[in-house]
Amino acid sequence: MSELFIRQEILKNLPALDAILFDMDGVMLDVSLSFRAAIVETTQFYLTHQLELEDTGKLIEPEETELFKFAGGFNDDWDLTNACVAFLLGKWAQSGAKDTKTLREHGIDWREFTSTIKRKGGGLQQAEGFILEMLKPSERREFARAWNAKLVTRLFQEFYAGDSHCRELYGFDPEYIHGDGYFKREQVIIKPDLVPPNVKLGMVTGRFRAEAKLGLHHARLSNRIPENGWVVPDSGFKKPDGRTLLLAREKLDFKMGLFIGDIMDDLQTVFNYRELKGAGKARIYSAIVLSGPSGDAHKREFLEAGADIVAPDVNMLLEYLGRVMKSDKPK
Repeated sequence: MSELFIRQEILKNLPALDAILFDMDGVMLDVSLSFRAAIVETTQFYLTHQLELEDTGKLIEPEETELFKFAGGFNDDWDLTNACVAFLLGKWAQSGAKDTKTLREHGIDWREFTSTIKRKGGGLQQAEGFILEMLKPSERREFARAWNAKLVTRLFQEFYAGDSHCRELYGFDPEYIHGDGYFKREQVIIKPDLVPPNVKLGMVTGRFRAEAKLGLHHARLSNRIPENGWVVPDSGFKKPDGRTLLLAREKLDFKMGLFIGDIMDDLQTVFNYRELKGAGKARIYSAIVLSGPSGDAHKREFLEAGADIVAPDVNMLLEYLGRVMKSDKPK
């Protein structure tokens, strides 16, 4: 297990924190069997049903989805899933593959694809641009005909929500996928009793409001993080836009906060916040927890990128904050 790392320059300031902002996925909840699985299964379903490829093996493994998180620009799993599908459709347009194993093995692999996206700046738009660059004009036409981004997103939503919650979360009944939603597989990471009692609490997440409400209830934190402290895409901004944290500061009115996330986009959100005109009204430090499937392998990357705190998981960090914030109280 990794140790807790804290930049020496901020140690003296941590007792003065008056707000903690949480990401949800990978921080409060383990979503490796829900969102990550939905990415994998949506990708497989789309290629085998829309293109009628013979299913001879997984097109992408759950751990390979993490490569997109470290490429940057894929905080939104709907975008990530569309990038996966688009990449494979590009390879299909090139190769004419008839089965999933042949398609996966054709051309560059997931690591090279995501490394290229990272160099280009990250995100779905850069992914699509790179795919189009690698295709001939006739292949581009095949690719464009085969990619239905709205359908990809809908399939993902149906896998995640299932029959019981699809209408509640997304406003429609499932058409393609039936059964239990993958959200039921999520495991709680955070221990609510470790959350310090005397600070303002907020949540800055890529989940939309209905998804966030469901997750917060599962994490048993609905009574600690009121809805007026949430920043979700419905609010008008999405990470890594620094205005998500600016909005959190406006909602909670704090002077010194800590944002706890788990991927590079969360760290970039803090950096982007610091560049904004209104950032001077509140200092926000960055904390990254390594509880994702491949988080610990990227510890050095987070440290070199400039994270203020890197912790094995949210509970070790909260235990530490509970001690230092308590010790600072007058006796």
